[in-house]
Amino acid sequence: MGFMAIAVAVSLLVAWVQGDWWLFIPLMLILAGGFWAAIGLVMRPVEGARGSGLGVKSYYVFWGATLVLLGAIWFLSDMYPGNGPAMVALFLIWIGAMALGLSLVRMRRQGQKA
Repeated sequence: MGFMAIAVAVSLLVAWVQGDWWLFIPLMLILAGGFWAAIGLVMRPVEGARGSGLGVKSYYVFWGATLVLLGAIWFLSDMYPGNGPAMVALFLIWIGAMALGLSLVRMRRQGQKA
């Protein structure tokens, strides 16, 4: 919770200094997403929990990185307008790559159990 307060303050400060209040939202997405992705990457399985805890870890990494990507797309779209199709393609490639990666991890785990 403390990091989110700092992220809000930094986003407000950057938006105020730049004089563009629309920067607040993509900066918040980038900072919050980076925080959640980092939490997911350093998370360890809970002792005594059923399974490896990979589902929770994957959840944080996927949604955190997706928030970072959406914030970066918004920020780049503001800097370089007119790149809508390229940004949509980038987002779809990201979703496809994450779906493929997460399904491969799940298949590998199921192969180890058999």
